[in-house]
Parts: sequence; C-alpha cells; structure tokens
Amino acid sequence: MIILTDSCPVCNSKDIEIKTIEYDFPEIGKSLLYIFKCNSCNYRTFEIIPLEDRGYIKIEYKIDNIEKARKLFLKSPYAKVILKEIEIEITPGIESKFEIKAIDDFLMNIKNNLESFKILYSDDKEKYNKIIEKINYIEDVLNNKRELTIIIEDEKGLSKIY
Repeated sequence: MIILTDSCPVCNSKDIEIKTIEYDFPEIGKSLLYIFKCNSCNYRTFEIIPLEDRGYIKIEYKIDNIEKARKLFLKSPYAKVILKEIEIEITPGIESKFEIKAIDDFLMNIKNNLESFKILYSDDKEKYNKIIEKINYIEDVLNNKRELTIIIEDEKGLSKIY
C-alpha cells in the first residue's frame, strides 16, 4: 500500500523519507519502486508498481509431488489464484502486493488463514466442517498424499512459477 501522507502511519512523526525509483526488474519489467521510511520509529515499507502490461495469462499448475510444491511462485498484485479441488478463490484486493515464495509456503499461509476463519463458524457445523475439509486437503497435499491444481489468472501477465 502506498502511503500518501506527510507523516508516519505508526508513530505520526514527520521525520520520514519517501523515495520513488524507476527500475527494470528482470521478471517484471519496468516498474516504480516506492520506498517509505520513518527515521523516528524505523518503520519501513516498499512496493513495486509495474509500469508494463504483458497481457492476460492463465497458468494451470498441478501439484502431484512434493518437488512441485517446493517451486517458487511469483504472484503479482493483479493475480487471482484458484485452488481447484477445494474451491478456494483468492482475488486481488487494494492491499495486494508482489509476493515471491515457495508454493508450499503459499499453501501453508492459506491453511493458517483457514485455521483462523474456522472459529468464526463454530456455531455453523456445515461451514465449519467444510473449512476443516479444506485444511485437511491442504495438509494432505503438503504431505504428498493428494494432488492440487493451482490456477493463476493474471490480467497483467506478471505472475510466474519457477
């Protein structure tokens, strides 16, 4: 999230530095690198804003062994991610940023989020059980017991699996 302010969002200090640098990233292309730093509390954040549009892409990636789950995933802020077999869809939001992590870490984050959400449905047994099923399915994928298809739809064409 780009901070459009003259003070730090954490400590409200005006002793801040904001830099924008145009940079040509190998996998993303020409981008604006936005850097925010507070000299009082040392809060820092940065964002990569792509200046190029490579066109819509759709990637279907089947995880059928543990080595495929360990591949790196570059997810752009414009990417929608679908976990086909468990009917989970993650759509980009206003706070979306570039992420690069191993697919198994990405799946672990989803599992952890589901663990948090299940508490909200403790009084609705049907929804609660569906969340538990999804958590168990992800655990099975991470333990090489099940397959999972990840579908990435990126309107700017910047996401990639390595």
